[in-house]
Amino acid sequence: MILKLQKISLFLIAASLISTTASANNLSIKNVSLGSRDPGTKTLVVKFDVNWNNSWHNKINHDAVWLTIRLNNTQDTITDKKLCRISSAGLNPAGSSVGTDTSLELYVPADKNGAFLRRSENGNVKNISTTSAQITIDYSTCGFTDNDQVYASVYGLEMVYVPEGSFYAGDFNTSNASLNQGSADSNPWHVISENAIPVSNQSSSGYRYVSASNTGEFATGASFSIPASFPKGYKSFYVMKYEITEGQWVEFVNSLGSAAARANRDITDNNHKNSDAVIARNTVSCSGSPLSCMTERPYRAVTFLNWMDLSAFLAWSALRPLTELEFEKIARGPILPVKGEFSWGTTDIIPGSSISGDEDGTETVLDPSANANYGNTTFNGGDANQGPQFKNGSLRIGIFALPSSDRQSSGAAYYGVMDLSGNVKERVVTIGNSSGLAFNGQQGDGSLTVAAGFEGNANVEHWPGYDATSGRGVTSAIGSGFRGGSWADSSDFLRISDRTEAALTEVNATSTFGGRGARTYDGN
Repeated sequence: MILKLQKISLFLIAASLISTTASANNLSIKNVSLGSRDPGTKTLVVKFDVNWNNSWHNKINHDAVWLTIRLNNTQDTITDKKLCRISSAGLNPAGSSVGTDTSLELYVPADKNGAFLRRSENGNVKNISTTSAQITIDYSTCGFTDNDQVYASVYGLEMVYVPEGSFYAGDFNTSNASLNQGSADSNPWHVISENAIPVSNQSSSGYRYVSASNTGEFATGASFSIPASFPKGYKSFYVMKYEITEGQWVEFVNSLGSAAARANRDITDNNHKNSDAVIARNTVSCSGSPLSCMTERPYRAVTFLNWMDLSAFLAWSALRPLTELEFEKIARGPILPVKGEFSWGTTDIIPGSSISGDEDGTETVLDPSANANYGNTTFNGGDANQGPQFKNGSLRIGIFALPSSDRQSSGAAYYGVMDLSGNVKERVVTIGNSSGLAFNGQQGDGSLTVAAGFEGNANVEHWPGYDATSGRGVTSAIGSGFRGGSWADSSDFLRISDRTEAALTEVNATSTFGGRGARTYDGN
C-alpha cells in the first residue's frame, strides 16, 4: 500500500505534517519519516516500520516484501513522477538498515528501482515486526531538486521467491490444450533451462504445441521457437503472493499526478465496470476532478482490469507480467504433474459459500475443507446480506488460509502463492502467438506514459500490446491471455494446465479479470 507521509523541503527538512498507516492483507508500513540529506550526492534517507504475518524462510523458498519509494511534489499536481532509485545496489547496501529485527536483510537489484525485505536465514513461520528500517534514495532520479517541497511515499507488496530449477508444463493431456511432448506422447513438457525451446509437430520426446483455437493462436502442431529471452520459469524470480486488491488499485490510481492518467485508469468508466455502484462485489467508486477513487473492501481481489490496466500497475510498481510457463512453475513446483490437478496439487476441490462476520479483512469461509472460489457460487453471510450484487464475485485474497490449514485446504500453490486457481482470472503472457513470444522479461521502472490521449499506460517495450508509436505505450492486449479461471468459471478452467484461454486476446474488462505480477531475480 502507499503511504503519503512527511512534507519536507529538500533544502531544509521540516517537521512531520502527515502520519498515516497503510496495510495489505498481512502487510503494514507505517511511521515513515525522512532522515539525513546529502546535497552533494543528492541522497535522502527514508525511514519506516514494517510488519507482516506468517513469514517463512526454508530450504525451498521464502517470502519477502517488495518496497518502492516515491517523492511527490506538493506544488505540482499534474506531473506523474517516477519512483526514486535507491542510491546503492546489492545485499544490505550502504545507507540501508533492516531496523530492529536483525534477522532480516535488504536486497536491492541492479536497477535500484526497489528493495526486497526478507528473512536472512531458515526458521519457523512467524510474524515480522521491525522498526526504524531505512533506505537511502537518490532524489535526483525522480526529478527533484534541493528546493522542492515533497511528500515521501513507501509502497509494499508481499512477494514469494520461486527458485531456479526445472519443472513440468502440462498434465498428460487431461486439461484442455495441455502441452505435451508429441502427437503420440502425452507426457508434459520438461523445461530444463532458459534456453530457446524448439516447438514442432514431433510424435514424441519433444515440445509440441496444443491449441485451444483462439483467434490468432498457433495451430496444434505448429512449428516455432520460444526465444531464450522469453521467461520460461526456470530462472529464479519473485511473484506477488496475492492477486492485486481493490485497496492497492485505488491507491495506485490516486497516486497518479496527471488527471488524464487517472481517467485512463478509471475502472468505473464505460470501458470497464460502467458504474460507481457495487457490481459483482467490486466496490471501487471514483469521482471528482482530478479523479479520486475509493473502495469499501480494500482486501478483496480487484476485478474489471483489462490488460492495459494490469500492465500500468506492474510498470508503476517496477514489476513485470507473468508468463504462462511461469504460472505452471509457480503452481506445480518441480514435481511430476498429477492429471487434472489444481494449484494445490490434487484434484479435490470444494467451493466456499458461507462467509463469516463483516468483510473487514478478517473474514473467513466457514464451509469445511473449502479451498476455492469458482462455479458462480452464491454466497451467504458477510456482505451477501446487502443485496444481489454482493452474492457473487471475488473474495478477500488468501481467504482460505487458516492457521490450521494445509496446502490443499488453504488453496496454496507449491511455493506458497495464493489463489492461483479461481477467484479472478490471472492475466499472463502467452506462448501461443508471436506477439506473446516477443516478451523478453523487461521490468518496469516506475514511470508511465505522458503522451496526450495515452497518459498512464505502461511504457515498456516488448510487453504484449506495446504500441511503437512514440509515447503511447501498451494500448492493446495482443500477446496476453488467461490462466487459473475465476469465481464464475467451472472447475475445469481452474486446473494448472488448462489453456482454454491462454492465448485469448481480450481487450475488454469484466468482473472476472484481475491479475498479479512478477520480478526476475538478479541475485545469487
